[in-house]
Amino acid sequence: MLRYHRAVSRRRPGERLSSARLYLRSLADDALSARHSSGARTRTAHLLGFLSPLQEAAAAALDPQGEVSLLVVNSRDWQLVCSYPYGLPFTRSLPGTSVVIAAADYPERLKKRFDDLLLAAGKAGAAPGPVSEFLDLLVGHEWGHAVANRSGLRTGVKWLDELMATYLLVAGLLATGGAEGHALLERWTRVQVAATADLRGALDEFEYPRGRMQLAKLLWFQGTFTQRALELAEARGWELAVALRAALARDEGAPAPHRGDVARALVEVEPSFRRWFAVFGEPQPSVDVAGASLS
Repeated sequence: MLRYHRAVSRRRPGERLSSARLYLRSLADDALSARHSSGARTRTAHLLGFLSPLQEAAAAALDPQGEVSLLVVNSRDWQLVCSYPYGLPFTRSLPGTSVVIAAADYPERLKKRFDDLLLAAGKAGAAPGPVSEFLDLLVGHEWGHAVANRSGLRTGVKWLDELMATYLLVAGLLATGGAEGHALLERWTRVQVAATADLRGALDEFEYPRGRMQLAKLLWFQGTFTQRALELAEARGWELAVALRAALARDEGAPAPHRGDVARALVEVEPSFRRWFAVFGEPQPSVDVAGASLS
């Protein structure tokens, strides 16, 4: 059954409100509430088919507090929701809920931004598919952010929050038998890494406004994070996320942990991160050194 809603939004940095009315239709789902623009019902159903099993598995493993929901909007409604360019998904967190906002379609302007990536990957021997596959995987990544936000896994350390969002996506795919999605993620990770093989960066670079970072460099970071998530999730699954949450637990109202404390907790939970920091030129030998370099 379709119901109509007037969306209620809050002003956020980089986003705007509009006085125009925004009417969205609901699509019923047991695991994940969803609303969509006119004409986006089929697209919303496809995304629910992807995200709902992940949400069910995450709910059982992580007991997220509050709601995770999906909003699928066309280009007109997108302008009423935010001021970001239309196409790339993002997550908006509000008290009690986190909303994954996805585009009803992908404009050619957006897909052409990835032409150089696809060309470089092809030259390196990695076979890319339609870029819409990659963009749909980003919706899954944003779902990971939403679940992390509701599950006490948001650390405030940007690179780790990005890695954890993808890790939760991989853990969910493994837990639900999402072999096709997992294979797509592996393939697109190979594409990202092959296309950006000549790039390197330090984790501190990722802490600064990423809007100034070139797309190729951002894709190198994200591909490196996804490689790490794929390496770890098969062996540790949800348990790694639960262990990290416990290691970073703090009393209500307490300040967020320092970046160095977060790095030390991560190495205590998964010691192999100590060696992994070398990918970014970070010192390897001790937790203290690695933690200091990230603070």
